[in-house]
Amino acid sequence: MATKTLSYADVSLPKFPIKQEDLTIDPTDVTYFDLTSHSRAGTAISTALKMRKYGANVFVIGGDRSARMPATMQYLEDYTKRIPPCLDWVYLNNFETNYRPIPVQLPRGQSVKLKKALNDVVEATIDLFNKTLTTGSFASEVNSLTADLEDMIQERIEEVQKFAQSKGLKVETEDDEFTISTLQEDDCDNKHSEDFTPEDVQSIKEQLGEITSLAHFQGRELTEKIQELKIQEAEKTLKPILTPFRKVYDKYLGKWIDTLHDDIIHHVDEFIIDETNPSQLEDIRDRYAVNVLVNNKNALHAPLILDPAPTYESVFGCIKYKAGPSGYTTDFTMIRPGNLHKANGGILVLRAEALAQDMTLWTALKTALRDKQIRIEEFHRENSLPMLDAPDPKPIPLDVQIFIVGAPVWFYNFFYLDPEFKTYFKIKADIEPDLPANAQNISVCTRLFRQISLKHSNIDLDKEAVQALLGYSSRWINNREWLSSKFELIADIINEANEIAMDESGKITKAHHIKQALMHRRLRTAGVEDRTHREIERDVVLIETHGKKLGIVNGLSVLSTGDHYYGLPNRISARTYAGEEGIINIERLTEMAGPIQQKGAMILDGYLKGKFSQKQPVSFSCSLTFEQSYEEIEGDSASVAELIAILSSLSGIKVRQDIAVTGSINQFGQVQAVGGLNHKIEGFFRVCKFRGLTSSQGVVIPASNAEHIILRDEISDAIKAGKFHIWTVETIEEAIGFLMGHEAGKPEKGDKYPKESVFGLVQERLQEFAKVIKK
Repeated sequence: MATKTLSYADVSLPKFPIKQEDLTIDPTDVTYFDLTSHSRAGTAISTALKMRKYGANVFVIGGDRSARMPATMQYLEDYTKRIPPCLDWVYLNNFETNYRPIPVQLPRGQSVKLKKALNDVVEATIDLFNKTLTTGSFASEVNSLTADLEDMIQERIEEVQKFAQSKGLKVETEDDEFTISTLQEDDCDNKHSEDFTPEDVQSIKEQLGEITSLAHFQGRELTEKIQELKIQEAEKTLKPILTPFRKVYDKYLGKWIDTLHDDIIHHVDEFIIDETNPSQLEDIRDRYAVNVLVNNKNALHAPLILDPAPTYESVFGCIKYKAGPSGYTTDFTMIRPGNLHKANGGILVLRAEALAQDMTLWTALKTALRDKQIRIEEFHRENSLPMLDAPDPKPIPLDVQIFIVGAPVWFYNFFYLDPEFKTYFKIKADIEPDLPANAQNISVCTRLFRQISLKHSNIDLDKEAVQALLGYSSRWINNREWLSSKFELIADIINEANEIAMDESGKITKAHHIKQALMHRRLRTAGVEDRTHREIERDVVLIETHGKKLGIVNGLSVLSTGDHYYGLPNRISARTYAGEEGIINIERLTEMAGPIQQKGAMILDGYLKGKFSQKQPVSFSCSLTFEQSYEEIEGDSASVAELIAILSSLSGIKVRQDIAVTGSINQFGQVQAVGGLNHKIEGFFRVCKFRGLTSSQGVVIPASNAEHIILRDEISDAIKAGKFHIWTVETIEEAIGFLMGHEAGKPEKGDKYPKESVFGLVQERLQEFAKVIKK
């Protein structure tokens, strides 16, 4: 293939055939997965959803700004709409083991009904217990039994008092204690009193001791009898309250209702309200509360939960605490659900980058998938004193499908290195970074662009606006026949363009709005590029765009500030002299060259030796460097420029400075494709424009890069006007013709090159160096 000069049509934004119907029909009927870039991932997700019961969790891989999350959520939303809603979950108090609350699954919407029903049972019980157990016949019977015991004890005490008085002694009672003292003279009845003896005192004490014991045992029996009566009365009162509750919820709660009944009876005294204890009612209500963990009453379909910033608590739930007079307290009513609970029976979506940065969460998630249970652990309390009443809730059965969505770097550098990962995440859904610009993809992209615009701004795009977006999409992927899948970036541009259109009171967004938005974006991020170019314009950094130089070539490089890529010309220089060191790569010696750049320099050495050392060894030394470069150089895209600089120095033929060149080379002189062509060309054009366009300036690129060239309007318009040029070459010989203005030369008899050719002059110079070294 001969060299080629690229035309305006070859370098301007590509034009794609857009169907009129795609600009008028409702755009909401398409999804990202209608694109071929997403079809592989869509098939994988579809397969995973069918294999849910086999534990087929999914990792969705997509590049940055590829709309991997919106696309995944859109697909899953459509899927979950066809799945019926899930059941409810509640935690109930475990009356037998208080610190182990019991999880219960209920039909959808029954959790809040159960909570209200049980609350009604508790309130009715409080009300009726306070009525039946503190007033009426039960209270009268209790008072009668108490009075009988008190009367009996009082009779016994009076008998002892009479006996003591007959002996001249007095027995008094105060605060349930007896006091024996001597009667005063005015209290004595001389006719009946006698002088008391120690035996009399001892006898009185024994009788009083018997009364005390009798009161104790009779009191305990009375208490037990009253308690039996109270329980009997409570049973009669509670039965009509619990019967309708049991009838409705027995099939869900079963034996728990029996433990509820027994616990209420066991704590019957706590239901009798003490006005001096303000927390009594709250304590009763909490003890018999229903903790509604998941309520799907209003759900229309199976849950699809996206945790935007997953942490252990957001995924697995937690136990809250409240401050009280005696410190922090908690109970089963303060258990809070995590997104695993909310997504149980459906799908949970997590961001890979957040999950990878929390090993505790990742380990807990694998454990949950292994055991198929949701456990709530309090890791924050691991090194603190245990709380006696802190609940340790029983785990809830887990039935969830998890989708992790993230960039390839997280998949390959973290998750895939975990040997357990492949056990639980069986399916990879890979979103491709690009897609062919065929009729199907252009149609879907057109409608997706309009869908984004209408959804975000309620303003449509015209045909030329869509055409501009498709053209820049190709530019981002560096291929005229492909489109980029960076739909989040496209959405940002559409949104900004829409605002510009609306500021102009426009009812539709047009191509110039899109281009203006792109110009604004570049203006915001190109500060470093502008400052760097100012150094060239002030001749602080030396770059020539006119004339010719010996051993100096304008190479091209691409730099990045993270959010902005731009191109710059680099002066590459070579100085050759007699010696045997070959190519001396200054960047390598100063440790400013990456391994690929060093490899490129070695390939040059191989090419030169293969070209000129078939009959005798090549004897020369050449210092090769990037002038005024103070950062590490990496890549082999300057190989052609470096070789031209070496050949210029050896041949004595100067190199055109109005042409820049980029491309890598192999050991056989073939020019190979490189990256960043658009930025490189635009960087050199900017310098040429500042110095003045001469209509002879341009850039030489590899022929295999021709389809990658998509330039900004300013440069493509200059090419259309003949003020700037792009030439393609396949071999170093073709590049030599452009840059040095001489034939490279073809070997003649005895592997000799024509004397006036570049290779012939190089060959002659190498022979001169050999003679010098031999002497």
